[in-house]
Amino acid sequence: MKLLLNSRQGVSLIEVLVAVAILAVLVGLLLGAVQKVRESALAMHNRNNLRQIILAVHQLADERESTIPKLMKSDMTKERVFRSDEAVLYRILPYVHGPLQEPRLDMKGDEFMSAINPVVKVYRNPADLSWDYEPNVQDYYAKCSYAGNMVAMDGFVSLASSLPDGSSQTIAFGDRYYYKAGSVATGNYVVNNYSHIFGPAFDPSEGRPSVCGDRRATFADAGWQDVVPVTDPATRVTRASVPGMTFQVRPRPEDADARVLQASFRGGLTVALFDGSVRTIAPSVHETAFWALVTPAAGDIATLD
Repeated sequence: MKLLLNSRQGVSLIEVLVAVAILAVLVGLLLGAVQKVRESALAMHNRNNLRQIILAVHQLADERESTIPKLMKSDMTKERVFRSDEAVLYRILPYVHGPLQEPRLDMKGDEFMSAINPVVKVYRNPADLSWDYEPNVQDYYAKCSYAGNMVAMDGFVSLASSLPDGSSQTIAFGDRYYYKAGSVATGNYVVNNYSHIFGPAFDPSEGRPSVCGDRRATFADAGWQDVVPVTDPATRVTRASVPGMTFQVRPRPEDADARVLQASFRGGLTVALFDGSVRTIAPSVHETAFWALVTPAAGDIATLD
């Protein structure tokens, strides 16, 4: 009987490499699928937050014949301190979070901090890249990664009469990074752009917004030198005050432009319209179409489709 001394005892190097390559492809496909599922869940969470915010605005307005009066104005020349009661995101807190004590200058210690530091889950976009980007902002007060349309809510808003272009044609709120990274120390202050749910922080000694960067959670806000819509009275065409600008798509926090909104998803900017719907504006949207949706009464009807 002959012994088969040359019988195979294992696998070849080529077979190992083929198996590794197949596993790598499978892992890549799996990770891609997991990432898509995760992004879909975050996008749904974000849409639900915006839906709760705009529905809370409707609830607040319903108590006052569809009107919300005495809101903060884009003209900040008379502002000197935080005015919580004039900020719409503060006014709707009972509907999205629960009642809070309004901060006052005579408050001290824990009482003041508890008033100015509400942690509102609905005001956090789970895909906001800037939320905890730097350690010095992780415990900052009244954080918010959404912004209200200052053009449509400048001083007041009436859901029945102050939106001639239509409540389904006007943006109420949109995604906005909470924080612009890359601070620059200036004496005892740090120049940053934070968004919070109160009114503006104002420097009474200089008659301008506070240099420490605390800004209200708004967009198209002339008081903060934002990009704003400009409508040609002859053609009724609306464009940006800075030509070509609409919104940013997933910029790094240090590259965020505080003058415009930031989309947290590559698919586009998530917005809540005044009719209570939540939509996504594609990054390819034309400048005139986007800013037409920001103006509530320019007669420049635009659609998201």
